[in-house]
Amino acid sequence: MKTQVALAGLGIAVAHRAARGKVLRARTQPDRDLVSNGAGRPVRQSFVHAPDGARLAVNEWGDPHAPVTVVLLHGWTLSSRLWSRQIAVLSQHARVVAYDHRGHGRSDRGLAESCTLDQLGADLAAVVDTVAPEGRLVLAGHSMGGMTLMHLAEQRPALVVERVDGVVIVSSSAGELSKSDFGLPGPLGVGVRVLGPSVMAMLGRLESWAERHDALAPELWLAIRALCFGRGAPAHLVDEMLAVVQDVPLGVVSAFYAGLALHDGTPGLRALMDTPTTILVGTEDRLTPVSHSMRIARALPQAELTTFEGAGHMLTLERADEVADAICRHISRRPAADEAGDHLVAR
Repeated sequence: MKTQVALAGLGIAVAHRAARGKVLRARTQPDRDLVSNGAGRPVRQSFVHAPDGARLAVNEWGDPHAPVTVVLLHGWTLSSRLWSRQIAVLSQHARVVAYDHRGHGRSDRGLAESCTLDQLGADLAAVVDTVAPEGRLVLAGHSMGGMTLMHLAEQRPALVVERVDGVVIVSSSAGELSKSDFGLPGPLGVGVRVLGPSVMAMLGRLESWAERHDALAPELWLAIRALCFGRGAPAHLVDEMLAVVQDVPLGVVSAFYAGLALHDGTPGLRALMDTPTTILVGTEDRLTPVSHSMRIARALPQAELTTFEGAGHMLTLERADEVADAICRHISRRPAADEAGDHLVAR
């Protein structure tokens, strides 16, 4: 028995050392595409009060009098910081507003029961009503941000019809997230679906412990890269994402996991039927696979669906230029009233 325990311990130690070596090699590999893509300091910073009083941190770039305002919505466990590459491009053509969802970035946390997609839709409405009450809008959402704009469309269909020139949905879903197996085979996938909610609830209770132990094990770093990125994604992109993720309290992560499981974006998609829409997804997305984007595209027959070979869930980092280009195309569109029936063709 002692021999078996010793061998198991040795195996764990060897695996840990191998994982640490993989992470070190990934971080030291040259990245010829690494350039400074930062958006620079915001031109304006403010806080918007959500309907329940929570303060949402809002940043703005570009000409405040531009005819089009682009509103950028980040994903679960992330923040508006990860839109910086797109902001650097978009702010040359439009006014850009990017804010942190409640419990993320610099925004107030609010109560656990407020961590729902319906609440995020109401939060988005509050931001628009406060900082962009007039003028044309383009809405772009990554992951949970894409779901948020679906809930805004359900709650405020007149706003969409009257003011939104275009929507870009990046690596997102219209629902059925509770069935996700993260692309894991057989029993592992079943385990994720069955045990995921209870594990995430337990993580929420470990928040105070995690704050005292913030070192990330190399095995977890590798697992996160495999889950969120395509194969061979540069290490600096993983580190950039993790620097943001590690600032989100585990209680917020846990509460929104439960909220995501209840998400149903189909009513909002019906409200977007006549809105020019672009859907973007990576072929190696494990969190919101291509099938989820195809379901959105079926609900929006006027939409354009584009897949990116080899890219994962973090499309805003892995295919930053292409995401920016997709949003830019909506900025340059004519207002819906002038289009006389022009439509995008799904492909």
